[in-house]
Amino acid sequence: MKTPVILFFCLLGFTLACAQTNQTISSHIITHFDAEKATAQLVNTIPVAARQKADSYCEGDYWLLLWNMVCSAIIAWLFLFGGLSDYLLRRTGKIKGTNRGNFLYIIFYFLLVFLLSLPLDIYQNFIRENQYGFSNVGFLQWFLNDLITFVVELIIAAPFFVLVYAIFKKTKENWWIWGACISVAFIIGIIIIYPVFIAPIFNQYTPLKNGNLKNEILSMARANRIDVNNVYVYNESTKTKVFNAEVTGFAGTAMISLNDNMLNHCSDNEIKAALAHEMGHYVLCHLFILTLEYGLLIVLGFKLVQWSITKLIKTYGDRWEIKGIQNIASLPLVVFLFTFYFFILTPVTNSITRVVEIQADNYGLNAARQPDAFASLMLKSADNHKIDPGYWEEIIFFDHPCRKQRILSAMIWKAEN
Repeated sequence: MKTPVILFFCLLGFTLACAQTNQTISSHIITHFDAEKATAQLVNTIPVAARQKADSYCEGDYWLLLWNMVCSAIIAWLFLFGGLSDYLLRRTGKIKGTNRGNFLYIIFYFLLVFLLSLPLDIYQNFIRENQYGFSNVGFLQWFLNDLITFVVELIIAAPFFVLVYAIFKKTKENWWIWGACISVAFIIGIIIIYPVFIAPIFNQYTPLKNGNLKNEILSMARANRIDVNNVYVYNESTKTKVFNAEVTGFAGTAMISLNDNMLNHCSDNEIKAALAHEMGHYVLCHLFILTLEYGLLIVLGFKLVQWSITKLIKTYGDRWEIKGIQNIASLPLVVFLFTFYFFILTPVTNSITRVVEIQADNYGLNAARQPDAFASLMLKSADNHKIDPGYWEEIIFFDHPCRKQRILSAMIWKAEN
């Protein structure tokens, strides 16, 4: 157990080191342009009411992290101590074939989790989004989309967990090593197939009609060695008011896309600035860097879960009717332990992501050379982001640099260029 503990504290140290890259950049610029003063002037253009709304929304997100964790704990208790898992075992245990029985248990488990967490889901993703004015959908449309998302996730997750438990049974005491390897391979597979097979389920993609803007975006893509021949727009304005843009894909499936909110409310230069940032993620291979870093966290997580489950089964195994990890009844416990593990690691995972976002910001500024447009885009999208959080607040809760820091980076780039 000593090695995982040492690794855990190394991760905390890494978080603090990453946090240093997100602090105010001290620039001794020998120029007539004052980047910090320009940043302050831009930030001050945000109305007080809008800043208060954004602050309130973000601080609500902090509490929702906790309430989601509490919800997960209650659901795990209902399965393990409340008899839900035992009930499912009695029903699915009659099925011939272990894998078939496990498949049915997994289906019913995730269905019950979906239903039990639905009240919090409705508040978090429908009521709250409408209260703050970020959603454009009625309840029925929202629920239908939520249901489709659940079905797609279930179609992907159920066979995956059947495979995982089949391998757990074969590998015995080495289950945690194989579990980690399968999980990382699964994540890589999702990254590859998502833009081609999953994303079109939720949005309709059409080629960008603005010929001049398309040519400028494709020119920027060619200059950065991204092999694409079109730019796509997807219809997200019927669901949300949020701006989104992506450069996704792998091995010939690269795709540049933006939502219609950006097309309708942003200037051409702001769109190019946003897509240059996304091109930075693509060219710098951030998806695979994040997969590697999260993969290491997953390996550590499996080792910690193995240690925890061994202890818990010794104490509660008879009551839960769990003889070992190979028993499908351990699924609620495994899910909860990983949920708790990543909840504790929130500052670490946020810092990992924040570092690549800073790199993509810098790449995008150099690729698009549109610092004013980038700053303007940050202001336009500041209504659901706390623009200037405290030091520890940003380290713990922010997976992107705050808006003030991103604007400052753009103004420093402008001053130096």
